[in-house]
Amino acid sequence: MAMADPSLFEESTWGFHLQQAIEKALKAWLLVLTPEQPPFSHNLRLLFQMLRDKGADVEPLLGLSRFTLFAVVWRYDEEPELEHLDRDAWNQLCAELLAQVASLLP
Repeated sequence: MAMADPSLFEESTWGFHLQQAIEKALKAWLLVLTPEQPPFSHNLRLLFQMLRDKGADVEPLLGLSRFTLFAVVWRYDEEPELEHLDRDAWNQLCAELLAQVASLLP
């Protein structure tokens, strides 16, 4: 995956796209659990809390909530401070979330 390569994609770009994948997956998970539309929000912490309130086991995935900042702060920052995140590890955790949600779909 090219986005895992920091020489090809800036951390802010990679982080934003990861945040988007996480957000959409969490909203799909919420839709599986309730007929209510998820909120119009990029706040991953809020979405995780909503899932927890519905009884979903989100504990192993909660670390992904750190990516909220890529959508609401660093997305518009011209020179965001790099965190030098382990892209492979975070990509793997995101993949686990996507697999979890996919397993819930009919």
